[in-house]
Amino acid sequence: MTDELEVIAAMVKAAGKPPSGYTAIGDDVAMVPPRPGRVVMKTDMLVEHTDMPPGMTYRQAARKAVAMCVSDFAAKGTRPDAFMVSLGLRSGVGKGEVDGLARGLRDAEERWGTHLIGGDTNEAEELVIGCSMVGFAHKVVDRAGASPGDVAVVTGQFGLPPAGLKILMAGARAEAHFAQRARKSVLRPDPDIEVGVALAPYLTASMDSSDGLARSLHTLAKASGVGFVVERLPAAEGVMEFAAANALDADKLILEGGEEYVIVGTVKPTEIRAALKAARKAGGELIPLGRATERKGEVVRLTEGGVKDIRDGGWTHLRRS
Repeated sequence: MTDELEVIAAMVKAAGKPPSGYTAIGDDVAMVPPRPGRVVMKTDMLVEHTDMPPGMTYRQAARKAVAMCVSDFAAKGTRPDAFMVSLGLRSGVGKGEVDGLARGLRDAEERWGTHLIGGDTNEAEELVIGCSMVGFAHKVVDRAGASPGDVAVVTGQFGLPPAGLKILMAGARAEAHFAQRARKSVLRPDPDIEVGVALAPYLTASMDSSDGLARSLHTLAKASGVGFVVERLPAAEGVMEFAAANALDADKLILEGGEEYVIVGTVKPTEIRAALKAARKAGGELIPLGRATERKGEVVRLTEGGVKDIRDGGWTHLRRS
């Protein structure tokens, strides 16, 4: 059994000594040195029963909680500077679990170059990790800048994490290499901040895709007052075969599964070649999907059988049954 003071000590040890200008963890408030530009903030919450599939460790959960915020920062073209965490822990939580959380937060610091600067702990009926993040940017890409004719783009393939969830939670069958990739995509999401920052000068609108590709396209369409025509689905390698082997709807996996943590956005046609080059130079990819249209709120897909509506489906918290 570990008490609150021991939990705090483990987090402080994992975070290490903060850089010059940051307050040490443990004071009443946390301070970060100011930077030029706008202050960018984000908060997100990982809750055990909705966000931790079977097989996910406390270390992976802590890293994922930070990744959820990082993904939104990447979509805004903003590099995260620092973050705080609030931990809800069961009474009687063990030292191994606490050490796992601390290691996961350290993993996040090292992966995305951000600093843990404080937080809070409390007792809860299940693991809850609230992450609040801050950064600074001169330009922040919002959701409302798309225009008819803009190219719809994403920075990664879709369908692998939903397949991983089917494997972890429902025992879906999969070839060994695919199953390994799919499980890893769920247990260790890896939003790419470098690609987001590199694309910021070219994106006219963007958002994180964690609630699903269809939901993201509908959200951007509503915010920008446009529609979208999708000419290709960015299916991850092996997803179509996995869906067929398990009698699943491949389109639904790709469009509505979520958990991909990549950017969905738009780029002006005159800038698309430069944007593709910028993404490659940053070590990532940029995939054109289709284009924005003047048909406000209408999101459709071109198929061999004609035009097919893409419904506004994806992850929704507190969904009415």
